[in-house]
Amino acid sequence: MRTLLRALLCLPLLYLLYLNYRLYYQPQIEPVAGRPLNQDLLGQLRFLKTPMHQGAGEDMQELYPEGFVYLNALYGLSWVELAGGLPDSSMLRHEALGETAWAMRAILSPAGRAIFEQDLPLPYGAYYRGWSTYVLGRYLAAQTSAERTAADVKLFKQNCTQIAQALAVSSTPYLESYPGAAWPADGMMCLAALACHDRVLPPQYQATIRQWLTVVDTRLDSLGMIPHKTDARTGKVQQAALGASQSQLLNFLYEIDSTYARRHFRLYRHHFLTSRFGLPGMRESAQEADNAEHIDSGPVLLDVGGAASIVGRRVMQRYGDTVTAVGLRNSIEAFGMPFQISGQKRYLFGQLPIADAFIAWSNSLEVNRTMGTSPWWRIRFQGLSALLATGLLTALYMLRRRPVSK
Repeated sequence: MRTLLRALLCLPLLYLLYLNYRLYYQPQIEPVAGRPLNQDLLGQLRFLKTPMHQGAGEDMQELYPEGFVYLNALYGLSWVELAGGLPDSSMLRHEALGETAWAMRAILSPAGRAIFEQDLPLPYGAYYRGWSTYVLGRYLAAQTSAERTAADVKLFKQNCTQIAQALAVSSTPYLESYPGAAWPADGMMCLAALACHDRVLPPQYQATIRQWLTVVDTRLDSLGMIPHKTDARTGKVQQAALGASQSQLLNFLYEIDSTYARRHFRLYRHHFLTSRFGLPGMRESAQEADNAEHIDSGPVLLDVGGAASIVGRRVMQRYGDTVTAVGLRNSIEAFGMPFQISGQKRYLFGQLPIADAFIAWSNSLEVNRTMGTSPWWRIRFQGLSALLATGLLTALYMLRRRPVSK
């Protein structure tokens, strides 16, 4: 019995040591084709490549309402970020653009739009049209002019025109994703696609974007934030801002108007950033609000949202808060149980590709170099770890003592 108790005490002690070790994580940066490249990110994408080509999108569709489109979009966008850090002649860049194209074609296929309603003011709705057009735009942006096909450019222009036309006649800035249902994070993707158009092709949507931002300011929740859900007809708030949707939309709002986005980022950071046991996390509900979750929240533990924190890691890097970005990144590395074999890196034993895709996309801004940060962000967790380790070691010592014979 004493031996069993000692073994049981050793397990949490070893796990505690592992967690503290992982909090010092830095991605491995090595040269590829003469340029530095994040090998951990490449390992994540190399792992995802197999399940993606073996039907992971179809599997995720059975678990999440838009799992097929979402998984392919995250996968393609992660590869396109990696492609941007490589020279045009690189074989790896060719692979990255090939995988982006593969994911994009899957989204644009009949299977990609199967669950979406064509008979909407914006055909197939804001979610499908926003994500599909944005991924197509990012693919075009990563290519040289000579690499782009006329068919892809034509489709991108047509989609952007339809988005702008739907916005022009809409009484709300948030277009429907499904009949009678509108989520601002979905509508944000439509505007991100228009902003992408004006970076890739001759600009023509700046007035549309400015008008949209002006109207958005009249449809905010009680905290002054972009809401999670709105009335599809009026744009009236139906559900206040939530962590997962805020983390997502802030990544794209930055591309639409970075100055405007920073105002919302400050609110997001104030109302959603929290700490548990000395480690940063993003709440799923604002500190002032009652707890609320939805299907895209992922696991929520002690009010900290899984999806909000994983995608929030990308938000923090994008807006320049590297201390929090590193804290979130390394907390994911600690608790996500990653392992790497044969150049492929996976999390949670590779059993949930959507989680790997989220983490890869969140890490994809860190392509060429690692973030510098203060070493003090983990000091509280280390202090708590030391106290717990002292208690465990004391218990182990007491179990080693022989009982006194009478």
